[in-house]
Amino acid sequence: MRRRLVSSVAVQVPEGFGRDTVESYASTQVKPWSHAKPGRVPVQPPQGLKLRHSDIFIIDERCKGCNFCIQFCPRDVLEPSKKVNQIGVHPPQVRDSLLCVGCGVCEDICPDFAIFLIDKGEPH
Repeated sequence: MRRRLVSSVAVQVPEGFGRDTVESYASTQVKPWSHAKPGRVPVQPPQGLKLRHSDIFIIDERCKGCNFCIQFCPRDVLEPSKKVNQIGVHPPQVRDSLLCVGCGVCEDICPDFAIFLIDKGEPH
């Protein structure tokens, strides 16, 4: 194998390849660069696993509507509520409490400390 510079990219090609063959070989080996961002794929524990047995408590009046807790919840437990708080935003509400595994992402990411997990003891 020898190295050849093809279109400002160094590619290792087998011996005996001519210039035309090297360029066609290199075009199959070099992946084009893309501006695309990788998709957000949350890590989800198995369905039956609970990290901690807890309830979600939301202080509606502290929420300023950033929706970080809704966006970053790996289990899609939260959704915007229909009610409006005193500053005119829709605070989150629990969509399905059975989906919550108690990971605490919502609690950690909230910049206003408007959402808390309250431990209920050992998981059943």
